[in-house]
Amino acid sequence: MTRPVANLCTVCHAVPEAILSTGYCFGCWPGGPVTPPPCLICGSLDYYNTGKCRRCHLYGQPGVESCRCCLAWGTTRKWKWLCRACHSWNKDNPAQAACRTCGTVTHLHREHGVCRLCFAHARNMTTVLGRFDLAEANLHGQQLFFAELTWHKGSSRKAREAELRARTTSSVVSPRMTKRHKMLLEPPPSPGTLDDYTVSSRYQHRPLFHAERDYTRLRQKDFPWPADSTLLLRLWQLTDQRATRLGWSATVRMRCRAGLRIVLGLQDTPGAPIPLTSLEFLTDINLTSKHVAAVLDEAGLLVDDRESTLERWIETRLTGLPHQMTSEVRIWFDVMVNGRSKPPRRRPRSPVTIRLHFSWALPALKIWADDGHTTLRTITRETVAAVLTDSEHPSRTGQGLRSMFQLLKQDHVLFADPTYRMRLPYHPTREPLPVETAAIKALLDTSNPARSAIAALVAFHALHTGQVRDLKLTDISAGWLHINDRKIPLADPVRERVSAYLDYRNTRWPHTANPHLFVNRRSAMELRNVGLRWIKLLLGPGVSCRSIREDRILAEALASRGDARRLQDMFGLSTAASLRYTNVIDHPGFTEGP
Repeated sequence: MTRPVANLCTVCHAVPEAILSTGYCFGCWPGGPVTPPPCLICGSLDYYNTGKCRRCHLYGQPGVESCRCCLAWGTTRKWKWLCRACHSWNKDNPAQAACRTCGTVTHLHREHGVCRLCFAHARNMTTVLGRFDLAEANLHGQQLFFAELTWHKGSSRKAREAELRARTTSSVVSPRMTKRHKMLLEPPPSPGTLDDYTVSSRYQHRPLFHAERDYTRLRQKDFPWPADSTLLLRLWQLTDQRATRLGWSATVRMRCRAGLRIVLGLQDTPGAPIPLTSLEFLTDINLTSKHVAAVLDEAGLLVDDRESTLERWIETRLTGLPHQMTSEVRIWFDVMVNGRSKPPRRRPRSPVTIRLHFSWALPALKIWADDGHTTLRTITRETVAAVLTDSEHPSRTGQGLRSMFQLLKQDHVLFADPTYRMRLPYHPTREPLPVETAAIKALLDTSNPARSAIAALVAFHALHTGQVRDLKLTDISAGWLHINDRKIPLADPVRERVSAYLDYRNTRWPHTANPHLFVNRRSAMELRNVGLRWIKLLLGPGVSCRSIREDRILAEALASRGDARRLQDMFGLSTAASLRYTNVIDHPGFTEGP
């Protein structure tokens, strides 16, 4: 059962209906809009439903406001917007008049003739002034405070904690939320969409300070209910649509809806964008933040505030370098990551390329820093040549330094590029090597359907890792494998193992909407392909897709006696790639095939 809320307008789906069973708010009233009448109880113009405002309506969810007497923040509707201290104060001091210090008309102290705010401030200033003086203490105003934080010495600790807990949860938690599973699986009552709801982002309630919160001892039902139930219903609708589209189970859908309810309930500003790092606590209460983040991202409410792992990786390795040299490397890093839209234009490079170039150039930077160089502007052609001579991998070091100097010269950070027209040594190529037949046979005969299917596709048809990851269900049809522009007939052992894997896939994930052939327990809930690490761990140590592929192509090169054209047609290789295999068949360690 969901939290009791008023029925929404059938037109805008954002405001409750004006009168029960009409289906329209005053803004969408036929022939309108109509000006809402004032509240029948307090006269407020903030009309909500059935003649009452949001503060007076039973299901209005007015939230937390300031005390009507002392202005302390944190009062609720339970005590008629009074803090507990003012509630007792008004009972003990029924007379109302103008305060003699601030002039506010309210309940005054019987002896001193002041309001409770002035009285409490004067009592707190006693330690500063050395005496209890109402006039001097309130001469320059009063210091406001939070409700329920000033207690009498004689009050019981347990009673104070119970009262504070009841007051904190009374306005946001309903006793009807005990049946959590039924509540979270029940569909939202409104047929609207998230586009019909506009999130107010004009302001955000900034926290006074950030404190570490420990939610490990809380149960899901202990978290407060969101102040904006309308937004929660819209996000639940998005969750149901995503669950239907991706084939989620009822448990995954329930856990995602529970996570959304908890995240919205802990917001300081209802409806404000949610940082991605604030969802990490969901793992402490046995919920998954990935699905919650996906729904919030689809709704446009997620802000990715994570620190870049690549940037953090480079910053840790720049430690110890001179300040000027570090600034120049950061300029290179920024252009490599974000590219450059002004001439000379440059496209952003992949994180792998940035890591490689920086790793290759870093040893030279440290050597120059130890030699007394504080900037890259003092590096000459002779300095670079000396570093390359002493380097274990001169080709890699030269490529990393050329990438850095060339970009900084284009940005006018350096006066000259010392690597310009410098002949760098070539990086030695790695020759393809065969793999033990027993290792490949063990993968083909394994009891794991996914492992045997991947091994068969690579061992018989020489697919590389990217092709295995991107294979779709539609790429295999009627015994043929469609890759890029090639149509390859599947070998009988491959057909048997792929068929066995498809049976396992349909049994393990019968409702998944992932179009890729190979899925795991994570990608089955999404539309992305499997990761490189999953394939690497699946095949095990000592064998990889690359080594099995090279073994297959090398065996074909030996069988065809170095026919490069045949390798190009069978495996889609370029001329240079096919020559890499045909050039090694004369090695005495290889045995020619028939």
